[in-house]
Amino acid sequence: MKKSILIAAAMGVTMSGWAQKQNIQSANNYYRDKEYKKALEYIDKAINDPSTKDDPKAWYIRGSIYMAMNEDLAYKAEKPYREAVASYMKAAELKPTYESSVITQNLLASAYAYYNDAVNEYNNKNYQNATDFAQKVIAIRNLEGGKRYAANKPFDTVAAQGLQIGAFAAYYGEKYDAAIPMLTAMKNDPIAKNANVYLLLADIYKKQNSDAQYLAILDEARKQYPDNQNIRNEELNYYIRTGKQDMLIKKLEEAVAADPNSAELQFNLANGYNGMANPKDASGKELAKPANYAELLGKAETAYTSALKTSPNNAEYNYNAGVLYYNQATEFNNQMNAIKGNSAAEQKKYDDLLKKRDAMFAKALPYLEKAASIMEPNLTSLGDQDKMTYRASLQASREIYARQNQLDKAAEMKKKIESMSR
Repeated sequence: MKKSILIAAAMGVTMSGWAQKQNIQSANNYYRDKEYKKALEYIDKAINDPSTKDDPKAWYIRGSIYMAMNEDLAYKAEKPYREAVASYMKAAELKPTYESSVITQNLLASAYAYYNDAVNEYNNKNYQNATDFAQKVIAIRNLEGGKRYAANKPFDTVAAQGLQIGAFAAYYGEKYDAAIPMLTAMKNDPIAKNANVYLLLADIYKKQNSDAQYLAILDEARKQYPDNQNIRNEELNYYIRTGKQDMLIKKLEEAVAADPNSAELQFNLANGYNGMANPKDASGKELAKPANYAELLGKAETAYTSALKTSPNNAEYNYNAGVLYYNQATEFNNQMNAIKGNSAAEQKKYDDLLKKRDAMFAKALPYLEKAASIMEPNLTSLGDQDKMTYRASLQASREIYARQNQLDKAAEMKKKIESMSR
């Protein structure tokens, strides 16, 4: 009895396998007759049956059916090539040598189609689709560990461009877990590699508060692209954000040495020196001046001068240079007010400080005047920050004019200040 059951079961398997072989043949016949819907009906039975689901011929025929449909105007809009890719990839996985030349050529054509669709989706800001389609291009290129298309250099370029589309789409779609591995692959790909890859990775790590990875990728970026200003600025902005003044100054000095004609870098370096010379606590309260106060101010002056040499009509640069001298004048004035005695020595000290103060005010005035004159023609369109700078320039100029006994000029500044409040 048991033997009969076993024999019957074996016959059942054999009959099923034979039936599915017939389904594969029927699908192939309908495919040749261009009856694609009937062909799919039979081939789908075969790939879903345990006896033929791992038959490379079944998957090859299925891929060929969909590939033919892709060339038929009645079906082309449905993008049948995508199912063709899935089928051909399965056939290649099961048996890499099966109909190798046809599968290789059709997958290549489909990779280009996927690439074009990825570009269109990216341009339409459908970032998830763009990423998905680009990944298909990459998967085809990497078939068999990249061996199948190893000699196809033009495809290498298309795959690298697909990688870029996919990575950028994932980034702009804020799918950072998908973007990171693709961007990492890009920076290691000689074709896809560029400075922007590092900047996007840095931005992701910054958003994820991953300081160690952020600094590591910037360090790698600086080594790969030592002259790239965007990478340099990203690194500098990190030290500005985190208040790491010593490291910031070091990086700024390196940046200025590499690009001495950059007004922006010179300006940032000047501000760094000025900030170190006039430290403040977290609440903004002034702290004691450092021992190298005079040295830092001298460096700040040199850097501001260099920035203005390159960009003389920048209102912000002029204003900050003026403030550098104005604050030194104020510091001398504070020292004068601290003298309480009337001795000859104290009077001499007072007079010496007065000369220094007035000299600094005289240095500050031209820069403050120029800053105001640059902004004044566009006063009505200035942003709030620029209006504050303009007002501060007028107020500082007014005080200097008053101390110089130029009362008519002081009155003019007062009138301009008051007009801003109307």
